[in-house]
Amino acid sequence: MDDRVTVEPIPHIRVAHAGQPIAETTHGFVVHERGLPDRYYVPRSDVRAELSDGTGAGTCPWKGEWKHLDVSVGGTHIANGAWTYFATKPVTDVARDFVAFYESKFEITAG
Repeated sequence: MDDRVTVEPIPHIRVAHAGQPIAETTHGFVVHERGLPDRYYVPRSDVRAELSDGTGAGTCPWKGEWKHLDVSVGGTHIANGAWTYFATKPVTDVARDFVAFYESKFEITAG
């Protein structure tokens, strides 16, 4: 078994942009991938921002097929601010269609 990627539920995730909350959930997941920082995934239903298709997509051999999402909130448009896996590998099936935000563009607190 390859343990490169593991997924676990996390009690609370909050995402904000410029101090404005845009996502908060108690139903999210943290994805641990060897060699990369932890990534936090929230259900789309808990995102209070407009999401639309961004530019760029690809395939991760361990997690599946992903695409970028543009995020619009409070009159601000953040191009390719997030991503989602829409066709997942078995290890990440629980987070299919969830949204992960780039920490360089958003404030993310989890725990």
